[in-house]
Amino acid sequence: MSDLELIQPGTLVLCSTDIAAPPMTSVVDGVRLGFEPDLGRALANHLGLELQWVDVRRWADFVPTLTELRCDAILCNQAITPDRQKVVDFTIPYGRFNEGVVVRTDSPINSAADLVGRKVGAITGTTNIALAASFAGAEVIEFGASDDAFHEMADAAVDGTIDAFVDDEIVLPTLEATGTLRVAFIAPTRNPYGVAVRKESAALRTALNGAIQHLIADGTLLEIWHDNFPGKAFRL
Repeated sequence: MSDLELIQPGTLVLCSTDIAAPPMTSVVDGVRLGFEPDLGRALANHLGLELQWVDVRRWADFVPTLTELRCDAILCNQAITPDRQKVVDFTIPYGRFNEGVVVRTDSPINSAADLVGRKVGAITGTTNIALAASFAGAEVIEFGASDDAFHEMADAAVDGTIDAFVDDEIVLPTLEATGTLRVAFIAPTRNPYGVAVRKESAALRTALNGAIQHLIADGTLLEIWHDNFPGKAFRL
């Protein structure tokens, strides 16, 4: 794999985050857990590479971390969108994910129609902000300046600063477990997630595509999915 032009020969450096968002990703006692960490380990293993993680906390910093050669690829909730494809390249999808709207447990909001005149939060630069903007009559409140916009947004919903917020469906059960928030409804957006690489990293993209295809074919990706998302249908 010496032709992959990795920033560290023999090592795949993946950009992720240490912000707790289980079961997608989290770091507990120094151990990285969740669907994407498991996928990252499987990809590196298939390619015969060591694995290293670089953590990013602000969403806007992911692409700069990649383009400034501080990682080889981004494996962290990256939906494949036309705007992002102008800046980076993506592998084939490793899963498709819906989005959800979260409210306080005592909120009367249960549908998009209930968001008229409401403040709806989402993180800047994500597909979530695009979905929030699609709700007619809602006022979009952007988050992303802090090192933990996800939990800042959840706190804002709890204290009433915002009425609702949008995030990826797969990370929402953890918020519901707090007892203060609930999922009002799910938007079936089925966003395809891929590994993002630099435009000039064609060889790495090809290698990662081959690895993902192998993990699909031998059932490893399905196993990783069910280990982390039991009861959720696997979508590609």
